[in-house]
Amino acid sequence: MFSSGIMQRAFVEAIVLGLACGPLGVWILLLRRSYAAESLSHAMLPGLVIAALAGIPLVFGAAAGVLVAAVLIAAVRGDVGVAVVVSGLFGLGGILALSPETPPRLGELLFGDLLGVTNGDLLAAALLSVGVLIALALAYRSLALAGFEGRGGRADLALLAILAVTTVAAVQGLGNLLLVALILAPAAAALNLAQRLPHVLALAAALAVVAGVGGLIVSYQLEIAAGASIALCAIALSTLGLLKPKLGMP
Repeated sequence: MFSSGIMQRAFVEAIVLGLACGPLGVWILLLRRSYAAESLSHAMLPGLVIAALAGIPLVFGAAAGVLVAAVLIAAVRGDVGVAVVVSGLFGLGGILALSPETPPRLGELLFGDLLGVTNGDLLAAALLSVGVLIALALAYRSLALAGFEGRGGRADLALLAILAVTTVAAVQGLGNLLLVALILAPAAAALNLAQRLPHVLALAAALAVVAGVGGLIVSYQLEIAAGASIALCAIALSTLGLLKPKLGMP
């Protein structure tokens, strides 16, 4: 399993994405922006399908889709408006996906293709993930103030921008339907298992990496989809974290 170049790239991709998704998820939960994470990931589908139809790298379609979604979401107000925009974009993506010209491997857009990651995809994901971690470090103080004192504004905009970059980085491997699980589930577990914010951030990154690596191993052994397996592992870790008070863990 570990001697295969395909699996080696998949493991590195899972680790790289986990290191970025875990800490980001903590801030998303602290600032109560989990709906934004779900919205951006689903609303990028038209961009992904158009990129597939045009034969260009999915990362460009993802970036364009996220940009359009962010502009439209920013233009409307309230949860109802956001829900309408996201549903509309997702519906448009579904219509495009069902066109006769659409490549047959549509499932990769929805659920990812971690085993099909190329060296170029891996490099792009690594660079974007490093950028996400640097941005989170630079925005640490403003995000902390927004999370614990309710100060939004620039912190919200910064978080949404970082979320958009992370979404673009992760969509190739995890797909636009499953990547939210790796962002939010390990973070939810870390918030329940640790108390100090630095420990929470580190634990979220570690749990996201464990979910990624563990999900790949499970998918290899059981011959199931890698993205779905990673999402289930992340949710399992989150469930264990939620059981902490009942188990009397310190």
